[in-house]
Amino acid sequence: MSPEHAIDPSRHPDAARRSGSQRYWAPCLAVALLATSLFYVALKDLVQENTARAPALPAATMPAHVEPPVPAREAPAPPVPFRAPLVNAVIESPAVAPAEPPAFVEVQKCVMPEGDALYSDGPCPESARASTLRLPRNLHVAAARL
Repeated sequence: MSPEHAIDPSRHPDAARRSGSQRYWAPCLAVALLATSLFYVALKDLVQENTARAPALPAATMPAHVEPPVPAREAPAPPVPFRAPLVNAVIESPAVAPAEPPAFVEVQKCVMPEGDALYSDGPCPESARASTLRLPRNLHVAAARL
C-alpha cells in the first residue's frame, strides 16, 4: 500500500477514535478485575464478621422420658336435620339391586319448521318433524370411533 492511500488520522476522526479505544481495553479490563476481587474480599470479610457475632445456639437435648400426646376429645357430630320424603317420590327398597343401564340412549331429534334442530329426551312439538337417535351410553366409545 502506498503512503498516498494510507488513512490519515487527522483527516478521519473515526479512525483515530477506533485506534485509541483499542489501546485502553487491557487497562480497563485490569481495573474491572481488580474492583471485582476487592468486592469479593470485602464481602467475604463481612460474612465472617457476621457469623462471629451471631450467638451460638444451645445444644438440643432430648428428655429421658416423653409423655404420649393426649388425644383431643372428639366433638359430637352435628345433628342431621330430618327431611320428609317428597309426596310424589318413588321409594325403592335398598335390598333391590339397581338395574344395569341400557347400552344405548334414545334421543328425539326435532326439526322445527324454521329449520332449527332440537334434541330432547321427551316428545317433539306438534309442528316439528321427529326422528329417534340411538346413541351409545359410553361417550368415550363414541369419541374413539370418530
